Amino acid sequence: MKRRNDTTMAQAIDRLVDAYGLREKLDELEVASLWDEIVGGMVAKHTVAVKLRRGKLFIKVDSAPLRQELTFMREALKTTVNSRMKREVVQEVLLD
Repeated sequence: MKRRNDTTMAQAIDRLVDAYGLREKLDELEVASLWDEIVGGMVAKHTVAVKLRRGKLFIKVDSAPLRQELTFMREALKTTVNSRMKREVVQEVLLD
């Protein structure tokens, strides 16, 4: 018999993650681990850093032509990352 105040383990963990302010860091780690799949091997090879801060995805690459190419793909990157995360974690993509 289920009680009204019973929660699932996933819900309890989500509450703890939010209570301790770890959501953003966990999201950043997940985006970084998915980066190779999201952009492909060539882009991932030239990516120096991927950071997520307050809804902004900061991407640093070591190639100026690639940076220019990614500038045109910012909206597609944002949509793809949010789709893979199954919620909106990226509001803006910034390139360095």
